[in-house]
Amino acid sequence: MSLRKLHIGGKQLSPGWEILNANDAPGVDHLGKAEDLSRFEDNTFAQVYASHVFEHLDYQSTLSTALGECCRVLIPGGQLMVSVPDLDILAELFCRKADFSADERFLLMRMMFGGQVDQYDFHHVGLNQEFLFSYLSKAGFAGMERVATFGLFDDASTLLFNGHAISLNILAFKPGADSPRELERHDAPAESTRSVEQAAPVATCFQAEALAAWGRGYFTGTTYGSYSFIELAPNWIDFALLSQRQRPPRSGGEGSPFRYLELGSGMGHGLCLLAAAYPEGTFVGVDFHPSHIAHSQWLAAELELGNVSFHEADFLELAAADARLPFDPGAGFHYAVAHGILSWIGATVRDALLQLAGRLLRPGGCFYCSYNTFPGWLDRSAFKALADLERQRLGPANLPLALQRAGSSLERLLQSASPLRKTLPQLATQLERINQNNRPDYLCGEFGAEHWQPFYVGQVHHLAAAHKLSYAASASLPNNFPSLLPAPLAEQLAAEADPTIRQALQDLAINQSFRRDLFVKGPLPLSRSAQELQLAQLLLRATAAAGGAGDQPLRIDTNLGVMGDESGRLQQLEAQLAQGPASLAELHQALAIPPEELVLLTSLLLHAGRVGLDRGAAGEAAQASCRAVNARLLALMQGGHNLGYLAAPAVGHGAQPFSLIDGFVLDGLQQGLDDDILCNCVLLGLQATGIELRGSDGNLLTDADECLRQIHTHVSQFRSTTLPRLEQLGIVDACDAHFRAISI
Repeated sequence: MSLRKLHIGGKQLSPGWEILNANDAPGVDHLGKAEDLSRFEDNTFAQVYASHVFEHLDYQSTLSTALGECCRVLIPGGQLMVSVPDLDILAELFCRKADFSADERFLLMRMMFGGQVDQYDFHHVGLNQEFLFSYLSKAGFAGMERVATFGLFDDASTLLFNGHAISLNILAFKPGADSPRELERHDAPAESTRSVEQAAPVATCFQAEALAAWGRGYFTGTTYGSYSFIELAPNWIDFALLSQRQRPPRSGGEGSPFRYLELGSGMGHGLCLLAAAYPEGTFVGVDFHPSHIAHSQWLAAELELGNVSFHEADFLELAAADARLPFDPGAGFHYAVAHGILSWIGATVRDALLQLAGRLLRPGGCFYCSYNTFPGWLDRSAFKALADLERQRLGPANLPLALQRAGSSLERLLQSASPLRKTLPQLATQLERINQNNRPDYLCGEFGAEHWQPFYVGQVHHLAAAHKLSYAASASLPNNFPSLLPAPLAEQLAAEADPTIRQALQDLAINQSFRRDLFVKGPLPLSRSAQELQLAQLLLRATAAAGGAGDQPLRIDTNLGVMGDESGRLQQLEAQLAQGPASLAELHQALAIPPEELVLLTSLLLHAGRVGLDRGAAGEAAQASCRAVNARLLALMQGGHNLGYLAAPAVGHGAQPFSLIDGFVLDGLQQGLDDDILCNCVLLGLQATGIELRGSDGNLLTDADECLRQIHTHVSQFRSTTLPRLEQLGIVDACDAHFRAISI
């Protein structure tokens, strides 16, 4: 994982670790003492490691100061790994005169008082578990636990004397009460700034057992991140169904009232964005994690959304025959969604989830269900299995360390174990992605669940059918068109009459790792003429991601492979839409593209984010409320909250990633500032909110001129790319050279 890590007193170079040492030497990143970490901001490091360092500090002042500094610079939930000579063991061995010679006992004495080879190599305190736990607790740490080894460095933490381990190795955690800011790349080029991010606290070992009691095997030690997924939008789901000749749940089309249920709504940000973009809808979010619901209810109130509610509830309890629902189901929901839930819950909870979806949907309603799938997850299942073993050894509170150790062990195996490389050829690539992921909340949520289980597609379709749910389409739009595959594969799939076997063959052919299935409660197939009639009225608009390809054919990356545009028709569609929104009927008439091909091409462009499903009058009606919501979102972002999206009323499915620096740039453009003044104002704004700039290598930028150069680059990219897209999504209006929209 790529969060920063500090090695105090270290000498051994290791990727990802920064070394602080009182003695200058090759590889030392920071010259200084353990008791003075003032060069580092609060909440900087995910891990701090110190082996045989703290015994060199006096027990009256500097030891407490150093441990307090370690706690300060760690993120909430961050981990301190500390090793010191164990005074209990050394004293016990020293007193065994019959077993050891005078020279051996003299060596034990040196372990107690230091080797004294330089001015720093003197021990000023003797520590055992009781004493060290006390110092750590007073410094603000919790969840202390003794471990046999850290498995990170070949140093004194593993030192043996005549077969006896003489080190006291302790894991301790900074409690997760506060939510610091961390910096992460956010939908921008490598050299751009990182946006505000809140770290998810990790449970201490004292909390872990209690959390597991109500978690039913789901990892509850962190809260999930705040995300938005375009595939969950009602009009996206409608289009996916229509493309497969299935009648959508909303008979009245865009602007007609509907009811929408999210099972496992997480932090609520995505559902709030949908509620803002679809004021005609009624949205209900359900989650069993109280922290998720507390955040969701707070956010809905802050955004003044009256058409969304959030409820803390357990799927098993809700599925009980005599259960009283905490919300009004009305005549049933048009849409029910469960994103990233099915693979992370146990069998009984899984059945309860599907039962609820089937029971609460109205006839003709649609259930979106995403999950990890085989064969694509075969490689990562080895990582998960090893991480589980490491976690059993380290204890339930040490999931981040267990994930790190599992990754390191597998990487070393892959370097020397050719059978493993042959059996799991994608494992190295997957490990690289895991190690580069700087979202502890995601990694813990993904791999921390006790019942984590990828599925073959037939298993899920069988489970869903037991609750009256029939597979209808994929919300990953290109997956609905196996004709995009090479001819031999496409022909084989077309010849398979059984739809589930056809899906299984397709998953095997493309090494599918994640499915976004759409099930309907009571299929309502459309005739081809009825389908074409509904599709003809569908409006599309460019989203300003289009263009820039010049005379080169477009290439769109999909699960089925990279799709080229040798015919040039994708570019023809984009060029036509650049003149303004148009219906599929108008596009068919203007370009003479057959209806079936037009639907396929539209699916590819939607998947690539190059066009959007225009909501027409319904989108225009939602603009005022969306802009009020977006203004409040930006104010909350400036307050340090992890809310990196804005609502997009024009298309409904285009929640726009938006960082704090984007907000400062937009504000400056609204005020008509020239670029030099604008960049200085952005820099002052970032400094005032505690945001640091980092280069493409992830290192902190400290030179003011270098920071301004990077901000200039970001402003240029914002003008050329982000701002036109904000226009097309209905988030801002064009007005001469300036833009009026969100009042920050």
